[in-house]
This record gives sequence, C-alpha cells and structure tokens, in this order.
Amino acid sequence: MAHVAEVMVRFGDKVICPKDPSYSTVSPKVAKWSPFFDGCIGAIDGTHIEIVANKESKEDMRNRKGFTSFNVLAIVDHEMRFTFVGSGMSGACHDMYILRECQTKPTFPKPPAGMFYAADSGYQLAPGYLTPYKNTRYHLQQLVDVGPSTWEEKYNHDHASIRNVVERTFGVAKNRWQMLDGIPFYKRETQSSIIIACCALHNYLVERKAAKEPQEQGTPVNCAFLEWLGEMPVQEMRDWIRTGVAYIDPKGMPTL
Repeated sequence: MAHVAEVMVRFGDKVICPKDPSYSTVSPKVAKWSPFFDGCIGAIDGTHIEIVANKESKEDMRNRKGFTSFNVLAIVDHEMRFTFVGSGMSGACHDMYILRECQTKPTFPKPPAGMFYAADSGYQLAPGYLTPYKNTRYHLQQLVDVGPSTWEEKYNHDHASIRNVVERTFGVAKNRWQMLDGIPFYKRETQSSIIIACCALHNYLVERKAAKEPQEQGTPVNCAFLEWLGEMPVQEMRDWIRTGVAYIDPKGMPTL
C-alpha cells in the first residue's frame, strides 16, 4: 500500500494543480455575477478525514468532535477539480493554522492580485481570501428557506453559492472512494498519501469526463480591472462586491 500511495502522490503532483496557472479566463460558473466575482478563481475549505491513529498520537490527532482525523485543506476550481490538497495535519489544528502551513509549500497556488478564493468564516478576510459577513445569515440553506433581506445577506448568499463547489467536490470524492470515510492504520505519511491519491484519481475522472463533453468557454479576464480591484483594501473590495451583486438582483433588498 505504501508503494502504491507514493506512486499516486507523484501522479498527484502532475494533476493536482491549476489547469490554467495564469487564470486567463473568467469561469462561466461566475458569469451571472460579472464583473463582481470575476476575480474568483475557486474555493477553499477544510474537511476532516477520519484515521486510525496509534496510542501515542491518538490524543494529538483527536478533533473537536472527538474522533481522530486529519484536517485536510483543499482548494478547488469551478469545475470541481482539486488544485491543491494539504493533507497529513492533525484534526486538532484550526483551519487558519492549516492554511498558514500550506502557504509555505512551493506548490500552493497563491491568488494573483485582484483574484481570490471564496472562503468560509473559519478563515480570515485577507487579500486573496474573500469571506462572508459575520453576525448575519450565511449558510446557503438558511438563505434558500427565507431569502436575503439585507445587502450583506445577499452577498453571503451569492458567496455561499460559489463556495459550495468545494463542499460538493469533497462529497463526490468521498462517495467515490469509501476509504475516505476512514483511513485504516498505516504510517502517518502513508495515510496522508492515500488521501492525495484519491484526490488525484478524482481529478483524472473529472478531466476524462470533460474530454468527452463540450465545455462552455470562459471570457478573457480584464487584467486592468483586476489590477484596479487588487489595489483596494480587502474590506473595501468586499463592500464593493456586496453593493454590485445587490444591483444585479435587487429583489427584496433595501433601496440602493
């Protein structure tokens, strides 16, 4: 198992990466909000993968829900491809700690200026990482049941709709590879490699399916626009996007 996992990790080095590292087009998946989410190049989140740990490390690996796990960070694009997977860190670690560790890795795809990942409230609002407004409704189901009634809730609804791609990608991968429901006992490095292998195989299947079906093409990015956006303080940028998406669909919103 260890040898197979190592081989698949090398395969993962080739397929778990941005398909277009220059991010030269705006994804059709965010076109309905154009130009306000044109800079969104994917979504980021963590998920707990249960593992069997040895006695010595069991307490260190126990997460807040009480089971031993890796807190696995993933970045996905709008086509449900993993572009980065950070595996092997304890389930006891906070999402922001995991992110900071992953940012030190040479393969981590840092967002260019003016571009960003949609991230949930477990992360800090920062250049390259756009989070929801706090102290108001955010979860998608809440806003589907009763529609947004403030600018912040409208932004949170649209942001959650975009960010949902990472949750759906985790769900598809876990349904495909039942081992992700619980990694048996191996060396920690091997357990981590198994997770990378599953994500690599997921990407292979996504690409294989895409090759057989016509794909909607994105529009070229407006580099000057994104450069202007990148010069804004991140809080101001989020407020600008909030106002913009309220203009696109003002139903139920306060008067602008």
